Amino acid sequence: MELVIIRHGRPEHIEDVTGAADPDLAEIGHRQAERVGDYLAPMGVDVVVTSPLARARQTAAPLARKLGLDPMVVDGVAEYDRHDSSYVPAEVTRQLIKDGATDAAWADPLSVLGEDEKHRWMTGVQAAFASIVAANSGRRVAVFCHGMVTSVWFAQMLGIDDKLRFVPDYAGVTRVLASASSDSVTVRSFNETHFLGDTHIPLFEK
Repeated sequence: MELVIIRHGRPEHIEDVTGAADPDLAEIGHRQAERVGDYLAPMGVDVVVTSPLARARQTAAPLARKLGLDPMVVDGVAEYDRHDSSYVPAEVTRQLIKDGATDAAWADPLSVLGEDEKHRWMTGVQAAFASIVAANSGRRVAVFCHGMVTSVWFAQMLGIDDKLRFVPDYAGVTRVLASASSDSVTVRSFNETHFLGDTHIPLFEK
C-alpha cells in the first residue's frame, strides 16, 4: 500500500486562549489545501485519514470533496501540542528566535513534554500508522497530520534516533510504500512542495 502523508496547511496564529488552542487554517492555508487536493486527486486516493485537529481536517477537506470520500479521523496522528493554549506558526517562531525575542526551545519542540508523556505520544503515533498500514493493503491512503507526527514516524521508520531530522513544510507531501506483512518500506518522496507555487512557506531559510 502507499501512504501519502500531508502536513496541514498554515494555521492561524493564536495565543493564550481558554482551553486548548485548535486554530483554523489561515487564508493562505486554505489555498494550500486546495493545491493539495488538485495535486493528489488525479493520482487516485482510496482512503482519506485525518488528525482530529481543525488544521488537519480543513487541509483534508478539498481532496475528500473532490473524490467524494468521508475522511476517517484517527486520534493517534494528532500533534504533541494538541492541548496547548497557543499555536505559534513555525516561521513566526523562527523569526522570534532570530530577533532574540524568545529562547531556542524551537530546536527541540518535544522538550516541553515529560519523558513519559513523550514516550506515550511517540508510541501512539507509531501504533496509529501501523494500524493504518495493516487495514489498507493494496490501497493508497492520504493521511493529513502534522509536522512532528511526520518527523517522528519517518525517523522511527528509518531507524534514526534524531526524531527532528525530517520536518516537512506546511502542506508538504511525503509518499511511502509500506507492507504490514513484511514490515518493509520504500520511501518514494519527502516534502513535495512544487505544486504549492506562490503559497509555499519554506520551513527553513536557504
